[in-house]
Amino acid sequence: MNSKPFRLSAVVAAFALFAFAGSVLPAASDLPSGSAKGSLTFDDNTVSLSFAGAFVDQKDERKPVVLIVSDKKLPVENWTSDFDIMRDKSKFNGIAFFLDKEGKVFRTDVHMKERQTAVSGIFDLKLDGPMSKELIGSGTGSSSSGGDKLEVTFHATLK
Repeated sequence: MNSKPFRLSAVVAAFALFAFAGSVLPAASDLPSGSAKGSLTFDDNTVSLSFAGAFVDQKDERKPVVLIVSDKKLPVENWTSDFDIMRDKSKFNGIAFFLDKEGKVFRTDVHMKERQTAVSGIFDLKLDGPMSKELIGSGTGSSSSGGDKLEVTFHATLK
């Protein structure tokens, strides 16, 4: 039996599967500013993520950038600190990444069903370029149990 056609078919099938898997989410650079595309599953709840916004926490001496990806538009243009997120009456589901000046995440909070939970080591953030006024990239990851999962692309403009 000749195994060459089988190997070639397997390679073509693997390539097609890889190409399809990569096309599930749009490229972050294709998204308009202020938008996100993807989902977050946390504590047995799944939400579609459609908004991305960012601001500088002026009350923190490190002046971190807070990137929020959520299920609805939030008034981030009015926020100047982490406390504004808590004081705001907007009920939202999503995730907040706190980034240092180099763009490295040092804190991650999940907001789900009117609860805020600090999480670490579960979700990863990748910016498509260096820290700038435009934050374009993706968030991914899952817990070891597989129950918590993030898969999103985003484009936020830092206010």
